[in-house]
Amino acid sequence: MLPSPPITLRTACKQYGPGRLPKADRPDIGAGYAAASAAVFATVLFGIVLSVSAGRGTSGEWISSFLFPALALPIVVPSAFFLGVVGWRLSPASSSITGIIAGGGGAIATYLVSLVLIGGVLTVGSVFSASGATPIEAVEFSVSLVALAFILTWWITIPVGCLSGVVYMNVTEKAVNAT
Repeated sequence: MLPSPPITLRTACKQYGPGRLPKADRPDIGAGYAAASAAVFATVLFGIVLSVSAGRGTSGEWISSFLFPALALPIVVPSAFFLGVVGWRLSPASSSITGIIAGGGGAIATYLVSLVLIGGVLTVGSVFSASGATPIEAVEFSVSLVALAFILTWWITIPVGCLSGVVYMNVTEKAVNAT
C-alpha cells in the first residue's frame, strides 16, 4: 500500500527540505522556513523566466536578467522568513484556507518589508551623504524600485506564496493529527 501524499510530503520536507533546519519542528519557525523557501523558489523562477526571455537579446540583457533576482534574494528571503513566523503567531489555525490567505498575504507583505529595508538603507545613506542623493530622492527611488518589483513579479510570488501556505498548513495539520 502506498503512503498518503501528505505524509510523504511531510517526510520529504523533514528529510530534504527546510524541515532539517534548526528549530524547524516549531510550527512558527517552520512557517518562516516555508515562507523563505517560497521566496527563494519564486525568485529563482522569475530569474529563469527573465533568462529565457533575454536569451534572444544581447549578452548584457542575459547577465542583467540574473542581477535583478540575485540582488533581491538577500532582501526578500529574510523578509519572508520574518513574515512567516509572525503570520503563524498571529494566525496559528491550521486549515487550507488559512494557508492560502497567510501565504498570499505574506507574499504581498514581503514587498512592504522589503520597501522598509531598502528605503531605510538608502535614506540613511543619503542623510550621511554616502549616496549623493537627498532623503526624498532616496525614498522616491526605494518606492519606485519596490513598485517595479511588484509589477514584474506579483504573478509568480502571490501564487507561490499561496501554494506554500496551503502545503505548509496541510503538512502541519497532518503532523498534529499523527501525534
